[in-house]
Amino acid sequence: MIIRQRKNYLTSQFLSKISADGTLNIENLIVLTCAIFIASVGLNVNSTATIIGAMLISPLMGPLLAIGTGLALYDVHLLRKGTISLLAEIIISLAASTIYFHFSPLTYASQEIIARTSPTIWDVMIAFFGGVAGIIGARKKEANNIVPGVAIATALMPPACTIGYSIAAGNLKYFLGSSYLFLINCVFIILTAFMGVKIMKWLSYSTKQSKLFFLHKPTFKEFVIILVVIILIIPSILSANQMVNKTLVDQNVQNLVVNELGNVNLIKENVDTQGKIINLTVSGDKINAKKIQAAKANLTKYDLEGYSLNIVQVAQVNPNAENQLDRQVNNIINQRQHEQDQADEKRQQEQEKRNQKIRKLSSAISSVTAVSDNKNKQITLIELKKPLSKKRKNALVRQIKNKYPNINLVEFVQENIKN
Repeated sequence: MIIRQRKNYLTSQFLSKISADGTLNIENLIVLTCAIFIASVGLNVNSTATIIGAMLISPLMGPLLAIGTGLALYDVHLLRKGTISLLAEIIISLAASTIYFHFSPLTYASQEIIARTSPTIWDVMIAFFGGVAGIIGARKKEANNIVPGVAIATALMPPACTIGYSIAAGNLKYFLGSSYLFLINCVFIILTAFMGVKIMKWLSYSTKQSKLFFLHKPTFKEFVIILVVIILIIPSILSANQMVNKTLVDQNVQNLVVNELGNVNLIKENVDTQGKIINLTVSGDKINAKKIQAAKANLTKYDLEGYSLNIVQVAQVNPNAENQLDRQVNNIINQRQHEQDQADEKRQQEQEKRNQKIRKLSSAISSVTAVSDNKNKQITLIELKKPLSKKRKNALVRQIKNKYPNINLVEFVQENIKN
């Protein structure tokens, strides 16, 4: 007689495996350090294959699954072990990648780095479904390709190293974007591990359950989890919207090239959606000035109204030279963007210092704001706590312009005062 045993989803072997993977030990630290430097080099030289190698050997998945399992089972020991391991591995990752990028001679942001600074709702979906696959793969005793596949999909190591690059380069925008991507991956892997273990626990004792375990009024902890998830998702949706808009613009540019420029090869396309500038590098048949003017005149036809078009033509090149040229163009554009970001940040800091000095010129000044109009004129708006005479205002204007000649206009606004 064949006796069928009910499948136990929460075996002691499973919990032991989760606990072992979430434990901080010297072997994991050595592997982590290797993965950090491999990922940093891959990001620095724009090598996708090298980055994938770093993902495969990274041990960051273990502590996340341990934290999710610990939360689901109310296992304080497992939760503490996973949290300590994760924090230690994050600190080591950031320190090592920051040191690498600080001493690296390649200071520009590669495309692989930039790709980790603008998370979208698709990254949320990848983290969620990757976490589901990860907890299922962790339950399997036999060797399988699920966990390595999840390591590649969720890509925990590259955003961690991108944070290190952001710290070394002093780039706040990249720091916030890569930190958000890393946080999304961590939170949703923990969340799906939590949900997966809850389901396994329910299935293990399903014969004793009178109703589905999730059909109940949410507890305070569950409500907090739901709230955190919603807050995390909102920025990714906004970022996805910007990405979709940029994709539509890119498609329109592609149609413009095919229909208006004739038999040419598009080597490089760079579209600045904020500044509304299209930069194209092409090779192939020479484009005469008449055809370029026609393309510029037909921008509205391709929903590119308000954009300016710049075209750089190069001689016909072979595929290898074309790839090399593409990398060089990428490097130049990224370097210029990096320099522009630094210049903008420096200008903002200088404006803030100037505003503070102007505010000290009179006790009647409430706040000072520096703005630029569409003609790049420097305008200073001064909000007053109390009315000033015309004579006093004129004296302030003279004093400000004598000290800061680059200010074109000074305007006064009265602070709203309740009667």
